[in-house]
Amino acid sequence: MERVFKTLIQSNEVDLIPYIQAYLEEHPETEILIGCDSQNRRHYTIYAIVIGLYRPGKGAHVLYSRFITDRERENTVRLLNEVWHSVEVAERLKNEIDVKAEWIDIDLNPDPKYRSNQALTSAVGLVTGLGYKVRHKGNSPVMTYAADHLVK
Repeated sequence: MERVFKTLIQSNEVDLIPYIQAYLEEHPETEILIGCDSQNRRHYTIYAIVIGLYRPGKGAHVLYSRFITDRERENTVRLLNEVWHSVEVAERLKNEIDVKAEWIDIDLNPDPKYRSNQALTSAVGLVTGLGYKVRHKGNSPVMTYAADHLVK
């Protein structure tokens, strides 16, 4: 499904692939970081996918897409959907413009006392199995922090 992406600062809609291509041409040192977060509301679930165009020592230029689905009642399914949405964007970048995301950040906790831990092994397996590096809670998932801000 084609997502609408916007810039974080000005909320301008961007055509994702040409936008990232142009950014990378101007800033070839850029690393791509991707993350997603979600939150259940009364009758729906809101997701935010975030792409950070990170320039070491300069910070990140952030693009995002927010969308709403019917409420996902199963916590594990919702969390794995977050991971899948991130992977989907990373795969699109890889397939369409041969650019690989440096990191995929997932909003899952390695501590077994948290419910999100139930999905951690599956999520890490999916991300690493596709050849991406993964960060989760406990090792600075920067993009999921940004996505968390967008779903609140």
